[in-house]
Amino acid sequence: MTMIAYVKEPLLHFLLLGGVLFGFHAWMTPDTAAVDSTRRIEITAGHLTQMREGYRRQYQRLPDEQELRGLITAHLREEVLYREALALGLDRDDSIVRRRLAQKMEFLTGDLAQTAPPDDATLQRFFDGRAGQYAKPGRVTFRHVFFSTQKRGSQAEAAAKAAVIALTQGASEDSVGDGFLHGFEFADQTGDDLTALFGGVFATQLAAAPQGIWSGPLTSSYGLHVVHVTARLSGQSVALTEVRERVLRDYLEDQRLRANQTLVDQLQQRYVIVIDDAAVRAPPGSPRAPAMTAPVTAPAITPPATAP
Repeated sequence: MTMIAYVKEPLLHFLLLGGVLFGFHAWMTPDTAAVDSTRRIEITAGHLTQMREGYRRQYQRLPDEQELRGLITAHLREEVLYREALALGLDRDDSIVRRRLAQKMEFLTGDLAQTAPPDDATLQRFFDGRAGQYAKPGRVTFRHVFFSTQKRGSQAEAAAKAAVIALTQGASEDSVGDGFLHGFEFADQTGDDLTALFGGVFATQLAAAPQGIWSGPLTSSYGLHVVHVTARLSGQSVALTEVRERVLRDYLEDQRLRANQTLVDQLQQRYVIVIDDAAVRAPPGSPRAPAMTAPVTAPAITPPATAP
């Protein structure tokens, strides 16, 4: 049979077409073993125990079979969406995901870096190096007369200075000044108390104000104040025995943070880190400076609480 006859043979056409179809099917159909290894979702007894315990913590009882199957359905939905999101790369270039994963790594390394309780000498050294932050804060008692800059405008300062003279000469406090929402007498106020209510500038000025006479005006976030300091109590140091639990908590947190930073430093050694220092030093608006983009509002992620 000639070559032309073979080419025209229907059986050959059938075999060739079958081979093409078989190859196309094999290419389109993934290997079963591969599917099992990469797309297998297994609900183990351990998973079920976690689901039951989570349900019990929330509802104060264990789920029945129908409720458990509902938990399984919810878990499968989440797992499928999670895996497909990873497959699409949705975890990349997402600042929220990056922060959350970094936070989980901090929790993990924190658990690995548990510190043994210190002996008395070590805790005493730690306390001595930070005694100021454990001291009892100073306190001040005063009263004031308020002058609203919103109401009086540029005349408020002159009115306040005139009030200092009038009050010193015996004028009634009710005869000068404006109303003030938070009252006119404050007892045993710490610096933090004053900063929270009046602002840092007022707290600093009040600390320098003389005691026993009217003085001012002092500036706050509300306006101007003429003040009369009636009593001051200086800060008082404390012994370790008075704040031992707080110091111990701070010591353990300090050691945890140090261990965590040491581990991060070690992990950084695995990477080649390149920073464009010229762009860092470039003033804003220069050709070398990085372009500014509008900030993206995102839910804040609270870092692990640290000791004060």
